[in-house]
Amino acid sequence: MAQTIARGSGREYQLENIDQAFQSFMREYNKKYETDEQYQVAKAAFAESMREIEELRANGDITHEVGLNEYADVPSGVFDKAFQCATDPQFEENLRSVTATYPQDEIEAPPPSVDWEAAGALAPVREQSTRLNRCGSCYAIAAIVALESRFKIQTGIAKVVPFSVQQIVDCSRAYGNNGCKGGNPKSSYVYTKYNGIVRARSYPYKAKVGACKNSVTTDPNLKCLKHRDFDEFINVPAANEALMMQAVATGPVAVSLYSLAPPFKHYKGGIITAKTCGVSTPNHAVTIVGYNTSSDGIPYWKILNSWGKSWGMKGFAYIERTGNQP
Repeated sequence: MAQTIARGSGREYQLENIDQAFQSFMREYNKKYETDEQYQVAKAAFAESMREIEELRANGDITHEVGLNEYADVPSGVFDKAFQCATDPQFEENLRSVTATYPQDEIEAPPPSVDWEAAGALAPVREQSTRLNRCGSCYAIAAIVALESRFKIQTGIAKVVPFSVQQIVDCSRAYGNNGCKGGNPKSSYVYTKYNGIVRARSYPYKAKVGACKNSVTTDPNLKCLKHRDFDEFINVPAANEALMMQAVATGPVAVSLYSLAPPFKHYKGGIITAKTCGVSTPNHAVTIVGYNTSSDGIPYWKILNSWGKSWGMKGFAYIERTGNQP
């Protein structure tokens, strides 16, 4: 009897025939490979993803759903390099002089639940990499999601105006970012504070680094946010859940986490618990877009990732809130 070990978008893959399973995966995600070598590398990575998912499902500590997504054919080493967004510790230290800390004496009791997706305050789910280009731009996407959503919330406009991620990727190197090789949401905020940001349609996303289009970024008619449209941004301590909830209650918040563990990489639904999430050095930026408590009493954050709609719950995930633990 064939063993079911991985689930795609409503489709189960069987271990009895890896070639057949891989062909099904290719059809589902419209995958094409230019050479036989690329095909064999992708199939080997796919088989490894299936084995990882099988092991996760056999692990009694894993309570959330895991399954295949469009990145199941990407070798682990390539995935790890392309999808993490490293930060520069020295720049983090220098940045403290321009970052305000959330004032704890201003904290109010946050509402029991928040969902900015349901409130219509989010732009469509983004995908940081394409079939042709791998780009570690999660830091830029997380920052832009927070900025464009808060712009919508604070101005009361009917629909979210997507801001340009590519502007951050191309133009913010002097502020500490490194294009498609990683960066930091905070440095993206600093860049935006002093340079403004244009609409995504004026400076569309390419998933690769290019020369900064100064003729676009300096055109006042194209800017959604202009120089010093906001004077400061707030740093919320990771180990203060009440402050983070209060911040999220006013709008999405960019945060960093560790993303290379298989339970996160293959996430499909449910709540990632603290036991399976673990604690490691953050290497990926996402945006908290809400919070709630499940029917069985587990408090959780709702996050928006930048890996497209095939990952998680159409790009979203739930991660357990752990009080004041990091």
